Amino acid sequence: MLTPTDLATRLENEWLGQFPDSSLVSGDLFAGAVSGWFVSAMAGGFPCSTAAARRLQLTATAAGALEAGVGPTSGLLLATAVAGYYAGQLFGAGVASFPAALPAGMALITAALLDLNLPKKTRADQIAQACHLMALSTIVVFPAPLPPAPVM
Repeated sequence: MLTPTDLATRLENEWLGQFPDSSLVSGDLFAGAVSGWFVSAMAGGFPCSTAAARRLQLTATAAGALEAGVGPTSGLLLATAVAGYYAGQLFGAGVASFPAALPAGMALITAALLDLNLPKKTRADQIAQACHLMALSTIVVFPAPLPPAPVM
Protein backbone atom coordinates (compact mmCIF):
# COMPACT_ATOMS: atom_id res chain seq x y z
CA MET A 1 0.00 0.00 0.00
CA LEU A 2 1.29 3.43 -0.91
CA THR A 3 1.89 6.02 1.80
CA PRO A 4 3.05 9.59 1.29
CA THR A 5 5.41 9.32 4.27
CA ASP A 6 7.42 6.56 2.58
CA LEU A 7 7.72 8.60 -0.60
CA ALA A 8 8.64 11.77 1.30
CA THR A 9 11.49 9.93 3.01
CA ARG A 10 12.72 8.60 -0.34
CA LEU A 11 12.51 12.03 -1.99
CA GLU A 12 14.32 13.71 0.89
CA ASN A 13 17.13 11.16 1.09
CA GLU A 14 17.53 10.03 -2.52
CA TRP A 15 16.73 13.19 -4.50
CA LEU A 16 16.62 16.40 -2.47
CA GLY A 17 19.60 15.40 -0.36
CA GLN A 18 21.81 15.20 -3.45
CA PHE A 19 23.37 17.92 -5.56
CA PRO A 20 23.57 16.49 -9.08
CA ASP A 21 25.42 18.36 -11.77
CA SER A 22 22.75 17.89 -14.45
CA SER A 23 19.00 17.76 -14.86
CA LEU A 24 19.33 14.23 -16.24
CA VAL A 25 21.00 12.97 -13.06
CA SER A 26 18.46 14.84 -10.94
CA GLY A 27 15.62 13.37 -13.02
CA ASP A 28 17.06 9.90 -12.52
CA LEU A 29 17.28 10.38 -8.75
CA PHE A 30 13.69 11.62 -8.67
CA ALA A 31 12.56 8.70 -10.85
CA GLY A 32 14.38 6.24 -8.61
CA ALA A 33 12.59 7.54 -5.54
CA VAL A 34 9.14 7.55 -7.18
CA SER A 35 9.46 4.21 -8.98
CA GLY A 36 10.98 2.58 -5.89
CA TRP A 37 7.91 3.72 -3.98
CA PHE A 38 5.38 2.85 -6.70
CA VAL A 39 6.51 -0.80 -6.91
CA SER A 40 4.34 -1.39 -3.82
CA ALA A 41 1.20 -0.04 -5.54
CA MET A 42 -1.79 -2.37 -5.70
CA ALA A 43 -5.10 -2.23 -7.56
CA GLY A 44 -7.88 -4.79 -7.37
CA GLY A 45 -5.58 -7.08 -5.40
CA PHE A 46 -2.89 -7.03 -8.10
CA PRO A 47 0.58 -5.50 -7.67
CA CYS A 48 2.02 -3.08 -10.20
CA SER A 49 4.24 -5.16 -12.47
CA THR A 50 5.72 -2.36 -14.58
CA ALA A 51 6.85 0.28 -12.05
CA ALA A 52 10.55 -0.57 -12.23
CA ALA A 53 10.53 -1.19 -15.98
CA ARG A 54 9.06 2.25 -16.67
CA ARG A 55 11.57 4.13 -14.51
CA LEU A 56 13.54 5.31 -17.56
CA GLN A 57 10.41 6.92 -18.97
CA LEU A 58 10.02 8.91 -15.75
CA THR A 59 13.74 9.74 -15.72
CA ALA A 60 13.51 11.31 -19.18
CA THR A 61 10.34 13.31 -18.55
CA ALA A 62 11.44 14.42 -15.06
CA ALA A 63 14.80 15.55 -16.47
CA GLY A 64 12.98 17.64 -19.06
CA ALA A 65 10.83 19.19 -16.33
CA LEU A 66 13.83 19.98 -14.16
CA GLU A 67 15.67 21.47 -17.14
CA ALA A 68 12.99 24.18 -17.16
CA GLY A 69 14.62 25.54 -13.98
CA VAL A 70 12.94 27.20 -11.04
CA GLY A 71 9.46 28.44 -11.83
CA PRO A 72 5.94 27.28 -12.45
CA THR A 73 6.84 25.48 -15.68
CA SER A 74 9.03 22.94 -13.91
CA GLY A 75 6.29 22.15 -11.38
CA LEU A 76 3.67 21.68 -14.07
CA LEU A 77 5.97 19.49 -16.14
CA LEU A 78 7.13 17.42 -13.16
CA ALA A 79 3.53 16.67 -12.15
CA THR A 80 2.73 15.77 -15.76
CA ALA A 81 5.79 13.47 -15.83
CA VAL A 82 4.53 11.62 -12.75
CA ALA A 83 1.00 11.39 -14.15
CA GLY A 84 2.33 10.03 -17.43
CA TYR A 85 4.36 7.48 -15.49
CA TYR A 86 1.27 6.28 -13.61
CA ALA A 87 -0.89 6.07 -16.74
CA GLY A 88 -0.46 2.77 -18.53
CA GLN A 89 1.04 0.90 -15.58
CA LEU A 90 -0.03 -2.75 -15.48
CA PHE A 91 -1.74 -4.42 -12.53
CA GLY A 92 -2.35 -8.01 -13.55
CA ALA A 93 -4.47 -7.65 -16.70
CA GLY A 94 -5.55 -4.15 -15.66
CA VAL A 95 -4.19 -0.91 -17.13
CA ALA A 96 -3.98 2.35 -15.19
CA SER A 97 -5.74 5.43 -16.49
CA PHE A 98 -4.45 9.01 -16.29
CA PRO A 99 -4.75 10.48 -12.76
CA ALA A 100 -7.85 12.62 -12.27
CA ALA A 101 -6.03 14.73 -9.66
CA LEU A 102 -3.36 16.00 -12.07
CA PRO A 103 -4.42 19.68 -11.62
CA ALA A 104 -4.11 19.38 -7.84
CA GLY A 105 -0.76 17.61 -8.22
CA MET A 106 0.45 20.41 -10.47
CA ALA A 107 -0.52 23.04 -7.92
CA LEU A 108 1.13 21.19 -5.01
CA ILE A 109 4.39 20.42 -6.81
CA THR A 110 4.63 23.91 -8.27
CA ALA A 111 4.14 25.48 -4.84
CA ALA A 112 6.79 23.19 -3.35
CA LEU A 113 9.31 24.07 -6.04
CA LEU A 114 8.61 27.80 -6.05
CA ASP A 115 9.12 28.39 -2.33
CA LEU A 116 12.91 28.45 -2.14
CA ASN A 117 12.81 28.91 1.65
CA LEU A 118 11.10 25.58 2.35
CA PRO A 119 13.09 23.14 4.42
CA LYS A 120 14.07 20.00 2.51
CA LYS A 121 11.72 17.82 4.59
CA THR A 122 8.73 20.10 3.98
CA ARG A 123 9.45 20.22 0.23
CA ALA A 124 9.68 16.41 0.15
CA ASP A 125 6.42 16.11 2.12
CA GLN A 126 4.56 18.42 -0.27
CA ILE A 127 5.81 16.69 -3.41
CA ALA A 128 5.03 13.30 -1.88
CA GLN A 129 1.50 14.44 -1.02
CA ALA A 130 1.02 15.51 -4.65
CA CYS A 131 2.32 12.20 -6.03
CA HIS A 132 0.20 10.23 -3.55
CA LEU A 133 -2.93 12.21 -4.39
CA MET A 134 -2.39 11.62 -8.10
CA ALA A 135 -1.78 7.90 -7.49
CA LEU A 136 -5.00 7.56 -5.50
CA SER A 137 -6.93 9.25 -8.31
CA THR A 138 -5.64 6.74 -10.86
CA ILE A 139 -8.22 4.12 -11.78
CA VAL A 140 -7.14 0.75 -13.14
CA VAL A 141 -9.43 -0.76 -15.76
CA PHE A 142 -9.61 -4.54 -15.84
CA PRO A 143 -11.13 -6.77 -18.52
CA ALA A 144 -14.63 -8.07 -17.72
CA PRO A 145 -15.82 -9.37 -15.32
CA LEU A 146 -13.50 -7.46 -12.95
CA PRO A 147 -14.64 -3.93 -12.05
CA PRO A 148 -12.28 -0.92 -12.25
CA ALA A 149 -10.27 -0.31 -9.07
CA PRO A 150 -8.27 2.59 -7.63
CA VAL A 151 -4.54 2.40 -7.05
CA MET A 152 -3.73 1.92 -3.38
